[in-house]
Amino acid sequence: MALAPASRKHLMPVPRVPLQTVASTEVARVVADVAEGAPRRGRVEVVGPEVVDARELARTWRSTTGRRALLLPLPLPGRMGRALRAGALIAERPDVRGTTPFATWLAAH
Repeated sequence: MALAPASRKHLMPVPRVPLQTVASTEVARVVADVAEGAPRRGRVEVVGPEVVDARELARTWRSTTGRRALLLPLPLPGRMGRALRAGALIAERPDVRGTTPFATWLAAH
């Protein structure tokens, strides 16, 4: 998980972007289904069950793991920053939507 290395110096630079984290086991299930299924053209979009701001995910991680780190706002300039803030990493109509919220996944790991 990317949050652990970021917290080593007790500072966690976190941008303000919406994310849809998805459990790796759910992604693996989809990959296996696609690999075993009929040939298809295009991609399969897989997302998590909830849209959450990256800062909220960092807060959840911090409280669940007991790590003490200051969340440091990380500005994302330029076209890429605008796209990420506008939701480039979320999907309203994915092919597959996972069922495990981040907090549930984190508590189990």
